[in-house]
Amino acid sequence: MRDQSLVYTLDEALSTIRFGKFQGLVLAYAGLGWTTEAMEVMILSFVGPTVQSVWGLSSSEESMITTVVFAGMLIGAFLWGFVSDTYGR
Repeated sequence: MRDQSLVYTLDEALSTIRFGKFQGLVLAYAGLGWTTEAMEVMILSFVGPTVQSVWGLSSSEESMITTVVFAGMLIGAFLWGFVSDTYGR
């Protein structure tokens, strides 16, 4: 038989382990990743018109550059999700 004292609810487990240095580092790295991702998306709105005028691109060509960036994010998220599920923990 299993010992019932080893079964924790999520709230009990979080209360037991508390918030330590490791959790702080994970939070900092996740926040840094989120910030850089947001900056990349935001910078497209500033760089797009400049690239369009300097390179002499049409609106559809400039839109294609933005589309490729988002397609890369989609593919990267899928592939790295698969890698982390396969080889993680």
